[in-house]
Amino acid sequence: MRPMPSSDMVSLISFLAVLLVFFSIDVRSRDSDASKPWHAHLFEWASRIGGVATAVALTLGWVDLFLPDESSPIHVMFVAAPGSLAVLCAIVLGLEMLWQRWEAS
Repeated sequence: MRPMPSSDMVSLISFLAVLLVFFSIDVRSRDSDASKPWHAHLFEWASRIGGVATAVALTLGWVDLFLPDESSPIHVMFVAAPGSLAVLCAIVLGLEMLWQRWEAS
């Protein structure tokens, strides 16, 4: 994997910050009810897992931003893996909008 310059890391951190706000709003708007259908539990957990993954990626990216580029102990993969999981969870939550549309019809 190629090294990530600081300018690209700033862009990634900005994207992750917006994603974290999205997950925070989404998690707070959900209610935990044991009698919900399976897909409601799937979307609830996708929101929680996505929020945690985003927080991890954002923290590691932020720390890496202030370390020297030559000897950084944080590999790009340590930011990319949880960040990719967060994006996958955001896509799943995007599919929830389609699911709700079919349910409402």
